[in-house]
Amino acid sequence: MLYHPGFEALREVARQGSFIKAARALGISGPAVSKQIKSLEPRLNLVLLHRTTRAVTLTEAGQRLTEILNRSGGEVESLLEQLSLGQERPFGRLKMNVPMSFGEMFLHRPIADYAASYPDVIIDVDFDDKRVHLVEEGYDLVVRIGVLEDSGLYARRVGDCPIYLCATPAFAERHNMPQSPDDLSVLPAIIYSNNPAGLTLNYRDAAGITGSASLRPQFYANSAGMMLEACLRGVGIALLPSFCCEDHLASGDLIRLLPDVETSPDRGIYAIYPDRRFLPLKVRAFIDILEDSLRMTRRQ
Repeated sequence: MLYHPGFEALREVARQGSFIKAARALGISGPAVSKQIKSLEPRLNLVLLHRTTRAVTLTEAGQRLTEILNRSGGEVESLLEQLSLGQERPFGRLKMNVPMSFGEMFLHRPIADYAASYPDVIIDVDFDDKRVHLVEEGYDLVVRIGVLEDSGLYARRVGDCPIYLCATPAFAERHNMPQSPDDLSVLPAIIYSNNPAGLTLNYRDAAGITGSASLRPQFYANSAGMMLEACLRGVGIALLPSFCCEDHLASGDLIRLLPDVETSPDRGIYAIYPDRRFLPLKVRAFIDILEDSLRMTRRQ
């Protein structure tokens, strides 16, 4: 098992940073390099490379294997045995990125539960709403809320997150309650700045008719928590994710505007990862804990 042409191909791709340069160094074609590594991965039951249109990146397993390939056969066999155990017991580093406000409200507990359950995994978590390049920046997993983009990555929907158009009762009384989406364009609005389409409300009414309405920006923020606070202070109307406004709607601090109108398309909570082939157990186990935690939260 120790000799496989994929080992040399992997080492050269790691050294050169691309299939084309590795192929040139090995004197074979680029597709041949890719084929050798792809044939090695199922034999090891590991993903060694993440491939995107922008880059070729070593996975954690690929990085560790590349570092040891020049050593003795016994060390390579030992590492392969350890990596294979990672499919039975989570270990290694789990680097993830989660939305700031949602993470602060709901992900502290499942992340801490995961860390306590799997002490062989090193947790590296960023709470940040910025867009990240999952593969290029070395993330194993990102959690995102919204509409899933066709990015070539893989995702599992772990929950729902409807978006509500909200304002304070005093704001609605002062500006008159809007009767249709067309009335929104004259009202000051709090806009999520990370959304390129933030100045437009796409909606579906009770009859199933879809449309769009323009919003007039008064306040920009890249945090749902900041948007909520501005809305509570009467700065303007806001499209708020359900997780941060449901308690305030229940208490009457906020009211839903146009309650028969739903934002379109539906928003979900997604766990996004680079590759579903031989998905590392450390990632799969966290997604399971996250989904269970969100399910319990909805029941409360």
